[in-house]
Amino acid sequence: MKHSNPFLRNQTLSFLILNLLFSLQVQSEPKPEETKSLIVETNTEIVSDFLWRGNSFVGESQSRRNGAAYQSFTYAPALQPSVNVWSPEKKFQWSLFGNFQLTNRDDFDSDKRILQSRPGGVGPSYLGEETKFYDPYGQDPCVESIHQKISTGNTGSDPCLGYSPNQGYGPKKEPNGNKRADGLFFSMSYHFDPSSLGEFSVGIWFYNTFQKTPNSLLSPGTQKQNPTASGGANNTFNTNNPDAISRLVWHEYFVHWQLPFLKKIKPTISYYTQYSTENGGLLAGKNYLSLSGSYTFREDQFFRIMPHFNLGYAMGNNAVDNRYGIQDITTSTSFFFGDFFIKFAHIFRPDLYLWDTNNYYGYAGGDPNKAHWNRSAEDGKVTNPSRVYGAYNSSILNSIEQIDTGNSLRDAYVKTFLREAYTLQNIPAHLFYVSLGYSKTF
Repeated sequence: MKHSNPFLRNQTLSFLILNLLFSLQVQSEPKPEETKSLIVETNTEIVSDFLWRGNSFVGESQSRRNGAAYQSFTYAPALQPSVNVWSPEKKFQWSLFGNFQLTNRDDFDSDKRILQSRPGGVGPSYLGEETKFYDPYGQDPCVESIHQKISTGNTGSDPCLGYSPNQGYGPKKEPNGNKRADGLFFSMSYHFDPSSLGEFSVGIWFYNTFQKTPNSLLSPGTQKQNPTASGGANNTFNTNNPDAISRLVWHEYFVHWQLPFLKKIKPTISYYTQYSTENGGLLAGKNYLSLSGSYTFREDQFFRIMPHFNLGYAMGNNAVDNRYGIQDITTSTSFFFGDFFIKFAHIFRPDLYLWDTNNYYGYAGGDPNKAHWNRSAEDGKVTNPSRVYGAYNSSILNSIEQIDTGNSLRDAYVKTFLREAYTLQNIPAHLFYVSLGYSKTF
């Protein structure tokens, strides 16, 4: 047997010792902590209508725009992208949500008057209509004169010094395009450490509209008067005023409490209190309390099903009507195919008392002097937009107003009955929408 070389043996031993010492040194040095990064969640949906807490922000206003009856399902599609950004430890959360309407964005002639000097102004719906029906307060003698000349050929006095189409007398588009519902939602919240009592978070959100949304019938100091608006002096600030402002921005403070039991369905109690400086805060929702939850079947699988529910109670729907009740019972089911999903939702509004108000649906024809057209604020009925405007409707309503049997008391009762039978419809208690979307977490 051959003996090994001592030099090589010592060199090999020295190498092993040095390698061991280097390994021990490296292991003894603390490893730098891995840098945690922000968590970004994105979601993009195309929804059939902008519905939230039982409010149809676009579908029902689109019905008023187009002169259509209110329905349980209205096609008013919108693109709604959103992004959630979480701090690395998932304590702070920042959210952005946008709504961008895809159809009927432009303004439309909703009152169908053939002669007007401005949007929302007085004017006849058909040639020969009596002045007392379209301009009972004598607000626009020029329009009256033009109408008289066209319908009768009368060449009498001319308060507007001759008629020319270039003067702008004719049908006008009211400020009612769906683009006025476009807006951006921003939220900030903080999530506390979970405890035996559950999980708590607090925050604030803001919503800013990009266009004026003239749904308010009140009179903010920032809007201009429309002296020829239908309804006379009581309606110089009206829904068809191009400068009308309802709420360009409003916000809520909120607290979420995820209960410490039934964790698989994530039962959460939320409280929101809303404040708005516009319209003097009169139309700001006061308080909203909700119980919500959801569960995901086949979690972490390609195909998943997630049902969700929300029960919302309004503690004062706004500072004007100040009504209390269940605002919405919203249920939805989402079907996920990887990062894509389709969602079907149903909103039940059990207390129509909350919605049976002129501050929500507006007065008949945007005219507060026609408030008696919907006398009851507790019968679950409102004026049907398809029964107010246009020559056909105007002729029927004017015929009702001309009833005269010689008994004024009986005539008033008959007129009211016939007018309400023709113009009123039930407020939809059920609303539906569907959405297609894509979600991704980075």
